[in-house]
Amino acid sequence: MNAAMEKQFALLKLYQPMRAEVMDALKDRDLGFKPENSPSVADLCVQIGEWQQSYIDGFKTFSQDFDYRNNYPELRTSVEKLKSWYAELDAELEATLEGLSDEDVENKVIDRGGWSASPEWSLRIFQECLIIFYSKMWVYFNLMGREQPEGLRKWIS
Repeated sequence: MNAAMEKQFALLKLYQPMRAEVMDALKDRDLGFKPENSPSVADLCVQIGEWQQSYIDGFKTFSQDFDYRNNYPELRTSVEKLKSWYAELDAELEATLEGLSDEDVENKVIDRGGWSASPEWSLRIFQECLIIFYSKMWVYFNLMGREQPEGLRKWIS
């Protein structure tokens, strides 16, 4: 892996365990929780996975959009299925980043449909997507009257 991406990926690895904590705190029945005029917990969980796939595809093709949709209905009813999907996405992200050459990282940009970002910047933006997801989940745990996972309490509260 390119040295700059390796450094940035090491930082991302600090963010990812909080998603596992969130998932460990959720029960299948929680996935159906949906505040009025808001997405369900399942919708939020699927969306962060779809976003991650979008970033992976961007690192592979140097073109990114957010059109990808995961149409597996079991992801909306099973925390274990979501955990498994996230593990696959994390492995694919790491393998994709490892495949980027120094040339790719130093000289290419990812076209995001009207603006571009370097691979390193794109990885930083994905980290921000995770923080946004965690912030949303902080709100949802509060709305459900549930105790916050430790990571959310320490990082987001």
